[in-house]
Amino acid sequence: MKMLISILYLGISIIIIGCSNQNPTQSENTNNLVVEGFLYANEPINNIQLTKTIGLDSQDTLAPPVNDALVWLVKNNKSYKLTQDPGRNGYYIYSGSDLSIESGDNFILEISYEGKEITSSTIVPPKPEDVTISNSTLVLSNESGFPSGGFGQQDTNSIYVRWINPDSSLYYVVVENLDANPEEISTGNFPGGMNIVRRTTFSPTATSEFVIGRRNLTYYGNHRAIVYKVNQEYADLYESRNQDSRNLNEPLTNIKNGLGVFSAFASYTVYFNVKSD
Repeated sequence: MKMLISILYLGISIIIIGCSNQNPTQSENTNNLVVEGFLYANEPINNIQLTKTIGLDSQDTLAPPVNDALVWLVKNNKSYKLTQDPGRNGYYIYSGSDLSIESGDNFILEISYEGKEITSSTIVPPKPEDVTISNSTLVLSNESGFPSGGFGQQDTNSIYVRWINPDSSLYYVVVENLDANPEEISTGNFPGGMNIVRRTTFSPTATSEFVIGRRNLTYYGNHRAIVYKVNQEYADLYESRNQDSRNLNEPLTNIKNGLGVFSAFASYTVYFNVKSD
């Protein structure tokens, strides 16, 4: 269920801004370790990413991955060693079956790299409460394109995913088509080939509902909407993501002796079908 595009660009921002302490182009700052580590309740552990920072004077556009760190997760005072994912540079995974992630669990991340000990901790949040969907079927007209009111007008036919959010916590939603060979929804006004995304992640919100309609769907057929509750570490990072380029500051981080974020999420899934009339 891995990370949303908005989280990925946050990670890039951390990498670039993370070298801006006093003099943002100092080369000695480019060896900072950047952690982008996320745990998901009841899901595999495969989203711990390590990179190095990039100096603002560097010609590089991608942060160098770190593949030779020693990484552990600690739960209930027991350490579980992660291994480097052979298929993805900079990612670390746990392939055993003896470590679960559940709401309320407290995890410590321990990293040993180039003589430094980098640590962090997080608590897995409770899953979203009372998640409902207004209808299990969404019927779209055969008319191509968006309603005459344009992007600002709500789709004529929509369904609503709702949850309770008394404390205005952040949540984000992932919408995914589940069919092997789905039929594409015509967008009418757009050139062919633009609608190729089967899984869309939407930015975090502090509201308690998400509207699903023609404008945020790509295909007909069977879908799921996954509602993720955001933990406080990520909420803080998300809220601080915008900085004035004239006054770059050290980013918010919960990584000791490093940069980035280590956080956890819990989710609830609802299912729906999209049909044409």
